[in-house]
Amino acid sequence: MPTTSLDKVKSLINYLTVMGVKRSVILDKVGLTESELNQSNQMVKSCGYENLYLLAEQETGSKAIGFEFGQVVEPDRWGILGYIVYTAPTLKAALINQFRYQALSGNIGTPSQEYRQNTIVLKWLPAYRCSYHTVEEMITAWAVMARRLTNNEIRPLAVYFRHSCQTDLSLYRELFGCEVTFNSDYNGIEISQSILDSPLTKYNPGLYSLLCQQADNIVNNLVEKLPVEIVTQFISNQLSLGVPEIEDAAQNLQMSVRTLQRKLSQHQLTFSGLINTVRKDLAINYLENTDTKYIYIAQMLGFSEQSAFQRAFKRWTGKTPKQFRDNC
Repeated sequence: MPTTSLDKVKSLINYLTVMGVKRSVILDKVGLTESELNQSNQMVKSCGYENLYLLAEQETGSKAIGFEFGQVVEPDRWGILGYIVYTAPTLKAALINQFRYQALSGNIGTPSQEYRQNTIVLKWLPAYRCSYHTVEEMITAWAVMARRLTNNEIRPLAVYFRHSCQTDLSLYRELFGCEVTFNSDYNGIEISQSILDSPLTKYNPGLYSLLCQQADNIVNNLVEKLPVEIVTQFISNQLSLGVPEIEDAAQNLQMSVRTLQRKLSQHQLTFSGLINTVRKDLAINYLENTDTKYIYIAQMLGFSEQSAFQRAFKRWTGKTPKQFRDNC
């Protein structure tokens, strides 16, 4: 079951409260109490988050509530990961840390990067059939945060949404300052590669270093408690960039290769076997719970060609991806 961080849920709850939705109704909808909201490093099932958006649309009548919520983004929405991004030296460093500490903010979707000739497309692939509000919140928050951290110097060249536009298209074009395409093949933002090294205005070397150390400690504690889950999350986040080596995982988790091998062997697992399992599980999830095109699933799973993905999937399940999706 996909989950998101409690920090993200609290942020949406607070926003809806300001919008005039009764807090008691909000908490009942998500199944949380006030005391539970004060816990740290907790995750909430994605269905609870989606219920909040259902309530938000009913109570406010807005068809663009995710788009509107994305515009008021603050670093605390993503917990410690948000503050690391907020105090990072460059956009490149912020993106690297987003991948490195993604496990701290949940797994409702997978970010990926597609490099083109002079641009880079930052994509987001939901892990389930989420509402378009969730997608619009994510993409809008990325753009608004980047603009805020560069005094409006970073603006997208193009914005893409897979769903159809539910309200006035001009609102999106005005905010993003570029062409916005709905009914696209993917969700994402296209930016110039030249801005990746642009300095961010909130860079704080001391605080940034301290926050990264704290995030490393949290991840290390999680690795001790849930080694398979954390390594699985690392593999999931990296696949779109290429199939990771065990050395990459060990370095990211700040342990030796031998230690990582030992932790996995305690669960009768190998790193290569876990990669195979993650690819299979993600493929099944995307086919069952999204309508993402096969070619993009192949890319997200680290396959060089769609045909290679199709052969692997048939080896795993005895069916082609199309046959499997048709029977879902």
